[in-house]
Amino acid sequence: MAKTQRRDQVNRRKARQTKVARATEKVVRPMKRVQVTLGDLIAAAFDTVGGEVKKVARVVSSPAMTLATGKHIVVVG
Repeated sequence: MAKTQRRDQVNRRKARQTKVARATEKVVRPMKRVQVTLGDLIAAAFDTVGGEVKKVARVVSSPAMTLATGKHIVVVG
């Protein structure tokens, strides 16, 4: 037997989806593309963190860096 939903449940779900879509539109701003090498990213991470290799590896392979670069960087070693 198929489950039925009340109309207000469907409307709440659609309203939630539109709120999420609007929120993500505000977050994503068009940016100028810049070509950066992996060495530049690692050097910037060293400058930011202060020279500790484990912290640099954590910063470079972080989800925020993945989001910023569009690539997932994995540090081995």
